[in-house]
Amino acid sequence: MTIRRPDRRGFAHGTLQRWLVILAILMGLSLLAPWLLTFIFLRLPASVLEGMVSSLTGGQVRLAVPSGQVRSGQAELWVRDSARQEWLPWMPIEWTLEPVWRDRRLVAVLDTSVGSAEAGLSDFILSGVRIGLPPGLLLSGVNHPLAAAPWRGDIELTSQRFTCRRAAMRHDFLRCEGAAMLRWHGMGSSILPWPDSGDYVVAISARRQDDSNFRADVSTEAGVVVINGFAEGSPSGGRYQLVVSSEKALIEGLNSVIGARSRKRGASGEYILDGEW
Repeated sequence: MTIRRPDRRGFAHGTLQRWLVILAILMGLSLLAPWLLTFIFLRLPASVLEGMVSSLTGGQVRLAVPSGQVRSGQAELWVRDSARQEWLPWMPIEWTLEPVWRDRRLVAVLDTSVGSAEAGLSDFILSGVRIGLPPGLLLSGVNHPLAAAPWRGDIELTSQRFTCRRAAMRHDFLRCEGAAMLRWHGMGSSILPWPDSGDYVVAISARRQDDSNFRADVSTEAGVVVINGFAEGSPSGGRYQLVVSSEKALIEGLNSVIGARSRKRGASGEYILDGEW
């Protein structure tokens, strides 16, 4: 009697084919998964962005009354008042967000009513920015008692193009290049011993060939108080110096307002604020 043994080679070949098919399916899904997740995310309601906006701004900005989807929507931006800790309306905003394959990489392109942004895994680009800023929001990151004062005035930030890229060896430092202009019209505060101080300009520049050091130059366009100076920064730190001058009668109380970080120069009404970080 002849005993036939099963053909194990055929069984092994069939099993290998099935595993290859399964592996091909898994690889295909892994390639499609980012696109599928992006597709789903862009079609979520715009309300899911509320938490992201609050987190990115350190709780200083709120996305109110959102409508539409993540890919295209509109809302109102509210800002927290630094003095009374209340929410105040800032401005309406409209946006479109879409993924784009550019220069052999996937980037997110955000177009809004105040400018455009393009973000990749290691860099981002701002272009055509023109936005009004509440004084409290602008000063929220400044570690000085004066920053928490109830400031007033109209602030406008403009920039044609500003590019930043994370350094290869320093993921906590951005190498930036570009220019921006900040104008503060009618600057004033109830804690100062004079009415509105005037109109001021801050010119900001950064160059990669200078190891991404940035510089901000402050100048006075008009006003009873003249403020001139600069701030310079680098990966290792920075320094600043501001010279504040006016008629002696208007500036006599400045030292008590600014504190020990200022020093008086000469007999005229002129004070110098300088320091490092």
